[in-house]
Amino acid sequence: MSNVRCNEPSPTATTSLATKDTEADTGPSIAPVQQQPSVQSNYRGTPCRINGVKGYQNRTNSIIYCPPLLRGNTPKDKCSAIVYFGGDVQDIPEKMESNRDNKNYIKWNLENTAMLLRESFPQSHIVVVRPMRMEYSTFSCFDNFVRGNNAGIPDHTPMHFSLQHLEELLINLTKKLTKPILEQDFLHKLLIASSTKGYGSDVPCKQNNVDILQSNIYDGPGTDTTEPHLADLLWWRESLNLDKASLKLIGFSKGCVVLNQFIYEFHYYKTLTPDDSTMMRLVSRISDMYWLDGGHGGGKNTWITSRSLLETLCRLCINVHVHVTPYQIQDDHRPWIRKEEKAFTDLLKRLGAAFDRHMYPSEANSTNLYTHFDVLNRFRQHQISLFSQQLHQTVQQQVPLGQQHTSSGNYPRPPPDDNEEPDGDAAEQSEEYTTVGGETIIKDTSLEEDGMGEVEDEDAPMPAVTAMETGDDHGDNNMHDN
Repeated sequence: MSNVRCNEPSPTATTSLATKDTEADTGPSIAPVQQQPSVQSNYRGTPCRINGVKGYQNRTNSIIYCPPLLRGNTPKDKCSAIVYFGGDVQDIPEKMESNRDNKNYIKWNLENTAMLLRESFPQSHIVVVRPMRMEYSTFSCFDNFVRGNNAGIPDHTPMHFSLQHLEELLINLTKKLTKPILEQDFLHKLLIASSTKGYGSDVPCKQNNVDILQSNIYDGPGTDTTEPHLADLLWWRESLNLDKASLKLIGFSKGCVVLNQFIYEFHYYKTLTPDDSTMMRLVSRISDMYWLDGGHGGGKNTWITSRSLLETLCRLCINVHVHVTPYQIQDDHRPWIRKEEKAFTDLLKRLGAAFDRHMYPSEANSTNLYTHFDVLNRFRQHQISLFSQQLHQTVQQQVPLGQQHTSSGNYPRPPPDDNEEPDGDAAEQSEEYTTVGGETIIKDTSLEEDGMGEVEDEDAPMPAVTAMETGDDHGDNNMHDN
């Protein structure tokens, strides 16, 4: 089979919006048209595909974009963005559906992943980077970020200009999203992507949780059933500036090779060319990096184990988060992954990094691919829990002491405080979270509570835009190394 290139040329639009008048406008705006595109009430917000975004020199990548679900707590809140690099198999839905093996994992397509990340980080812009190519429609190859072979197995080098490429992608993506005049089709896609209707009760943007999300996030009481105005849906354009945004970088499975390459280039800029501060402006905006069950088909270099590289990472004061499952670190056929991950985490601890690690055990076979993909769902639950906890703290600080209440909405429960006595709800929390040696082990009870462990009817149609749910526990165990 030949490889499939993911950077398809941008479709040529035939209709563009005309300007309302010739008066000068200092900020981005969308000119009205006679017939405004309508947004269906039952839409849940389909991610917007933006093909052929230019990056460093002649490199391009296709982007899957979602705007924030919620406004910041204050108008001065800094723009933030989540940049995600996916694993093998993950692609747009129609590509996965056309592959005999990959269609079994279509729940974890890149569009669903973008929706999942939108729920996990509701105040951030979501930028999902498609690989430059999918070898045999399966192996994700991020050639624009890291040099590798035909299956995407990395060959890390001190400099591949991956940070420059990321910066240029964000600059040009901002330009596309904030153009004063938008093409009709693109405007319609952005309007649909901006919809917040149809989210589940555990996502912190529902009106039944308005006791937590007060008027600092919602402009109205939420009882108006009329369609929102165009400008109201595109409120996020006002402060959009991805090339100056605070960044959180996430790699899942094969996508972690991009994060590893970034570490090589951090070291290059910080130690080998200390007088060059050009890219350090971008590096200084990276607040967090997330490794979600990293792995690839090579026999080494799954995790960074070089002390000098990790020392540089620590000096940058970037928060490091590791989420792993038995699929990778308990696979006896690939023992180097377990050894390298242990070396990575142990070194970061000894170096005093801002670091946390989460292990998601499973009763299923550790080599089951569904166990691997499920880390995305568990990560979502973890992030929603953290976000709801932050909202509670914000509201408690704003509400007078006599008016405070303890309603918690429908959020997942946060991990218990180590100093808290386990009574009532705390006793139930202790059944979900276990702390061992300073690390959080999250038990598998949430799958039962959410009904996510049930096997879905394979003949049922796949919803076009839904959050990812846990899949079947009986998949092809040895399809690839992801």
